[in-house]
Amino acid sequence: MYKIVTHPGSSHKDDFLATCMLLATLDGAKVYRREPTGADLADLNTYVVDVGFEYAPERRNFDHHQDCSLPCAFHLVMQHLGLHDAAMQIFAWYPHMSMMDVRGPHRTADHLGVDTSVLFASSSPIDGYILSTFAGVASLDREDSLYLLMKSLGKDMIDLVERKTTRLERLKSEARVVPVRHLKTVFSDISDDPKLSMELYLRFLDDELVVMSITPSNRGEGWELLRLGDNMIVDFRAISADPEVRFVHTSGFLAKTRTRLPMQQAVELACRAIAGES
Repeated sequence: MYKIVTHPGSSHKDDFLATCMLLATLDGAKVYRREPTGADLADLNTYVVDVGFEYAPERRNFDHHQDCSLPCAFHLVMQHLGLHDAAMQIFAWYPHMSMMDVRGPHRTADHLGVDTSVLFASSSPIDGYILSTFAGVASLDREDSLYLLMKSLGKDMIDLVERKTTRLERLKSEARVVPVRHLKTVFSDISDDPKLSMELYLRFLDDELVVMSITPSNRGEGWELLRLGDNMIVDFRAISADPEVRFVHTSGFLAKTRTRLPMQQAVELACRAIAGES
């Protein structure tokens, strides 16, 4: 039977997420929160995470504290699972999580160009509760609700990496970049989770003229017209009186049509939402 050994005491996202990923990939592994023994470090069926002062993936040991050049244990586990490169591209939070764990909040805030207080203000009470709950146990097995949650989280993350990677390639093949006056919109008619990987596709396009997207609405039968970023040249309040428009957000960043109009009609609506155009 597989074992996962991670450090006792307070828990952080590093050891928690690394454990989640291993639970998702190891059948029936039991989790222990304690200092590892020499036998643990030598046992190929025991994964030692964020503790033990050894990084030796061939022996299933994933600590980084002994070498300041190593990333966090979560990244080491993701590398071992072959998911690191995809996660670096897909999850905006992923590289900065390692920086927070290895270099601390002050240097991370400096890297991001924000005050440290911003990082603390954006911390989630959900994170705090789950991490403190994990910190309060000595062991976990498949009968424990926290074990099931962690395993499910790991599986969901693996699934999301695959789905977002697949969707990005589909967007590259199927989405269209269409002129709207002197600017551009992305038009996609993929209806299953319509905005999945759109941020990755926009990063791939790297085109500052793309100021909005048109995708199937996830609430209703029409299109969703969405302003990208905070480009105030786009204001969908300009089309709120159109009979084809079902909803416009009061701040003007979003509009929804009643039905899925032909693409050209949807684009014509989008053109009218550009400031200075009628």
